[in-house]
Amino acid sequence: MGVIVALSIFSAPNQAEELIDGANGLPITLQTLLEGSGRENVINLFQLGTLNHANLSQSGAGNGTSLIQMGSSNHAEIIQYGEDNEVELLQAGINNFADITQVGNDNLVQINQLGSASFSIEQIADGAAITITQY
Repeated sequence: MGVIVALSIFSAPNQAEELIDGANGLPITLQTLLEGSGRENVINLFQLGTLNHANLSQSGAGNGTSLIQMGSSNHAEIIQYGEDNEVELLQAGINNFADITQVGNDNLVQINQLGSASFSIEQIADGAAITITQY
C-alpha cells in the first residue's frame, strides 16, 4: 500500500481549547476520517476554521484529492474507486456541503463553493469531467 497524506489543519485558538476529544486529544473541530488503499493515492487536506468535517476514501491507484475548507460547519464526503481520478474541492464560508463519488478511471471533479451551498455528484464512467462554482 502506498497512501500519501498531506494533512494541514488549523483552528481558531479559542475554539481549540474548548472542545477536546479525550480519545485522541484533537479538538473536536478538527476530526477527519481519511481512508486509502491501493498505490500512489494522494490526499491534500487543509482546514481553517471551526466545526469543519471531511470524510475521504480512496481505493485503486493514482487517485488524488485536494480539499480546502475555510470557515465553519463545512462538510465534505469524497469517495473514489478506480485509477487516476481527481477531486479538487474548495469550500469557503459556512454550512457548505459536498458529496462526491467517482467510480471508474481518469475522472475529474472541480468544485468551488463560496458562501453557503450544497452539491452532490456521482461520476460512474471513464474520462468524465465537471467543474462547478457556486456563490
